[in-house]
Amino acid sequence: MRRMTMLLSAVVMLGIVLVGGGALVAAQDTDYSDHPLVGSWAVDIDPEDPENPLEMSTFFPNGTMIDSAPDGTNGHGLWEPTGDTTATVTFYLFFEDGYQLVVRANVEVAPDGQSFTTPYTNEFIEASGESSGEIGPGMAEGTRLELQAPGTPVASFEEFFGEPAGTPGATPVS
Repeated sequence: MRRMTMLLSAVVMLGIVLVGGGALVAAQDTDYSDHPLVGSWAVDIDPEDPENPLEMSTFFPNGTMIDSAPDGTNGHGLWEPTGDTTATVTFYLFFEDGYQLVVRANVEVAPDGQSFTTPYTNEFIEASGESSGEIGPGMAEGTRLELQAPGTPVASFEEFFGEPAGTPGATPVS
């Protein structure tokens, strides 16, 4: 009986993916590789505050994205072009206490493809499902990360960090 229940569950899940999950399958087939937003960016969510730490956002050609905040929180979401240099972005961050943060943005990539600006809103959702509604707008700026090959070192790791501490000696047992 247990095997039959597991088989039925598997068939139901497959049906959900094939019928109701059409958007999921379509998102995987999406190819936005020619859009200038594709790539990794250092993002300043408060350019007016010079001490504000940067976040990292990566936009993939299939319309998905990941955002990493300095506190270790990661957001996952979707993006879609709205023009040759513009896109709409929505991503979600989930916290241990059950809260969610939904970030919505309209990105405009600069003509040189090396920076972007974006107004954004935040929506805070409590574990109970109660929503703050959209709050904002804020303004963020992004700078494309550059590929850099290693250069000539000015110091070794040992010189810079100091010699590693040795293994403590064993205490004799009598």
